[in-house]
This record gives sequence, structure tokens and C-alpha cells, in this order.
Amino acid sequence: MEHKILVVYVGVAGIRSEDIEFFTHKLASKIVPTTFEGEIILIPTQQQDTRIECINPKYILEENLVKEHTEMMKKLQEALQEQLKIIKEEKHE
Repeated sequence: MEHKILVVYVGVAGIRSEDIEFFTHKLASKIVPTTFEGEIILIPTQQQDTRIECINPKYILEENLVKEHTEMMKKLQEALQEQLKIIKEEKHE
């Protein structure tokens, strides 16, 4: 089975900022197949709708580009988690 990247854009309009992280993870656990092998990136958006996009890294053929792509995806996920943390902290102030 090929590893793929699922990008889950989670519509969080109307959800309290302190509940966003819990809500996004709960939703992702319900919509991602249990047999999925790959990386999942959760992106909260201020939209009502939630959508999923699948990125297939097999179209990136050069090994250096695959490594660069993987590293960029990890950095993106870390940055998103940091933003969620900041939103939570601002809400509690």
C-alpha cells in the first residue's frame, strides 16, 4: 500500500476556540479509514464545510524532493499545532 497524505480542512466556524483541537481530532478519527497508511494534516478553517484532499507523493519522483516534501509537511503540522496553542492561550487571557 502506498503512503499518501490526507489534508483535512476542518470547518470550525461557530466552535469555541478552546474546543477546536478536540473537535478536529475527533472528526478526523471518524473520517479517516482505519486501514490508512500515511500522514494526516489537520487544518482548521473558518468555513462551515469540512473537506479532505489526498496528496499522492508518488508523483514526486526525485528522492531529494520527496525528503523535502516530507519535511515541509512535518513543519506545516507543527506550525498548525502551535497556532492552535496560541489561539487557546489568547482565549484564556
